[in-house]
Order: sequence, then structure tokens, then C-alpha cells
Amino acid sequence: MADEKAVLEVGKNCAECKKPMKKAKRYYRNGAYYCNKNCFKKKLAGEGSEAEAKAEKK
Repeated sequence: MADEKAVLEVGKNCAECKKPMKKAKRYYRNGAYYCNKNCFKKKLAGEGSEAEAKAEKK
């Protein structure tokens, strides 16, 4: 069952910008598919700022 989910998610959308992706333009990093390296870097920057905000609240 888990294998079926992974196969279905491959051809969907970019994890950051939600654009539909073509087979030839997939960029896989950290368990998600992105349309390019810039989207991957944006996602990392967004996660870093969220972690800092949580640390400041505590």
C-alpha cells in the first residue's frame, strides 16, 4: 500500500510552488519532488524561519 502512494505522488505537483511537473523535470530531495533547485531552496528557507519562530516562542 505504501508503495502505491509513493508511485502516485511522483507525477503530481511541486512540493513548494504546486506547479504540475513533467517526468523529465523532477528534482527529488528530502522525501519530496520539486520542479527545480530554486523551489527546493525556498522550501528549506521557509522551514528554517518557522523553526526559529517556534524557538523564540518557547
